[in-house]
Amino acid sequence: MLTSVIKKIKAAPKNPGIYIFYHGQNPLYIGKASSLKNRLRSYLKITDFKTEALHREADALKFITLKSNIEALITESQLIKKLKPRYNVLWRDDKNYFYVAISKEKFPRIFITHQLANLQSEYVGPFTDGRAIKAIVRLLRRYFPYCTCKPHLRICLNAQINNCPGYCCNKQATTNKQQGADYKRNITKIKNILSGRDKKFIKALQDPYELLVLEKIWAHEPYLATSDKRQATSKNDSLSHSIFNIQLNKVECYDNSHLAGKEAVGAMTAWTKEFGAWKADKNMWRKFKIRGRYTEDDPRMMEEIVSRRLNHPEWPYPDLIIIDGGITQLNAAKRALSKLKVKSEKIKALKVISFAKPDQKVHGWKSSPIPLLELPEELQKLIPMAIQNTHNFAVRYHRAVRGRGIIQA
Repeated sequence: MLTSVIKKIKAAPKNPGIYIFYHGQNPLYIGKASSLKNRLRSYLKITDFKTEALHREADALKFITLKSNIEALITESQLIKKLKPRYNVLWRDDKNYFYVAISKEKFPRIFITHQLANLQSEYVGPFTDGRAIKAIVRLLRRYFPYCTCKPHLRICLNAQINNCPGYCCNKQATTNKQQGADYKRNITKIKNILSGRDKKFIKALQDPYELLVLEKIWAHEPYLATSDKRQATSKNDSLSHSIFNIQLNKVECYDNSHLAGKEAVGAMTAWTKEFGAWKADKNMWRKFKIRGRYTEDDPRMMEEIVSRRLNHPEWPYPDLIIIDGGITQLNAAKRALSKLKVKSEKIKALKVISFAKPDQKVHGWKSSPIPLLELPEELQKLIPMAIQNTHNFAVRYHRAVRGRGIIQA
């Protein structure tokens, strides 16, 4: 590799962004990175055919720094489509790229595909990272609801949780002109965001809970890495030595899910620290079908599932329990703990907190709620990740239980 290219690589910043290798004026390869510095340094050693070809042919390098991994994914897609770099085409044919398909119907459906043969749809892409584009499309659905299913008799589950307007997939529904216009506006907004024509939405995302989940998925990290303590602020360090003076090796997280009190379920996920990193212990994940008749009372359901878990001493107890919810859910979990008849030293030392997503605050570590961003960096990452995974686990179980009920009916 030319000395000028090597110097450019070594000067790359740590920001997310896009990089382009050139031969003369012709682009050879476009890639994205969560850290341009780390990603580009991997090209200094020949490890495969791609890096060998770039060492042999690349005589220039350009990189573009961006504000987020999400923006990098969308910009990469734009540039691959526009510039058609030789090795992006050679090393990944169209079947390996991901496209967001938008069907040409009265109420268009949106789905992810590899295929471009269907003339009844228009496509946005290509995208190189399937997990990332799926996560972004799911996020967009929360802000701009759309349909994924074909017309059928009953309103779909996504409509019941406000991810879909409902009238687009329910044969029996009637719609007016305004509803049709609103739906069309949602589809146009999604298309413009994914194609890079509307960057305001991505730049305006401020919710650290949503951003953390997206960034982690985008990065394809198999576990949640703990942070370097030297990077923590002095404020976080002081908190870590006072309020948060607790040794964490095993954590459990709880959530429940129901629809107007029907098919109510609970879920527990477990996380363990291995070699300084948090990893999902899926052998210890548990599902709970709510037994009580208080299925519209979230705190009482939380008390039930925590009580049932604590009554299993054969399952190793955690150091910390995280509850999805506010102060009422926290108090419910604490009631379950107080009612436990046999209390070991591990139970006496067990810490219980809750995370209220709307205001991004943690309850239970001291008398007043603590903003998530004031916690040590390790907890800032661990808590939202555990909450999101537990929520998804609970929702999947609820859908399965509800699906069985519909079939039986």
